[in-house]
Amino acid sequence: YFDSEKGFFLNKQPLKIHGVCMHHDLGVIGAAFNKTAAKRQLTILKEMGCNAIRFSHNPPASAMLDLCDEMGFLVMVEAFDMWKKKKNKFDYHLEFEEWHERDLQAMILRDRNHPSVFMWSIGNEIGEQFDSTGTVIAKRLVDIVKALDTTRPVTSALTETFPEKNFITKAGNLDVLGFN
Repeated sequence: YFDSEKGFFLNKQPLKIHGVCMHHDLGVIGAAFNKTAAKRQLTILKEMGCNAIRFSHNPPASAMLDLCDEMGFLVMVEAFDMWKKKKNKFDYHLEFEEWHERDLQAMILRDRNHPSVFMWSIGNEIGEQFDSTGTVIAKRLVDIVKALDTTRPVTSALTETFPEKNFITKAGNLDVLGFN
């Protein structure tokens, strides 16, 4: 659990999170999952003192979460890189309205039994944080997560660092405020 004054606690013990953001690919090896290459990446991160990973900006392969479980990492699984407001011409904004609920539910149902998963993220640098649509959509997404998993906190990677100006934080239901 998180305490606003004392920090993060795991099994009732304080734990400093030393995390990184990790994108879906394996560099020149490509985007297909390669267990040996992934384990090598995680081993290097462990040797650096890393104990937590934000898989940005989409859910990782299940096999990656298996490795994180085995190697003792904390994982934040992130659902979306955009909602209805596009970042690119042909990105997920075209599919968000039809698919967001099913995709988010599938992610939670698939990953909620992984002990490494300690937090969910409903988005990365979402454009809706700058207008009132962010309040409605953020509330809906958090409700979807909480309907399937009430044991883990929900966050979003925000760029508007003034909570009183950020419409995603104005929804009032993020458990942890995350700022890029």
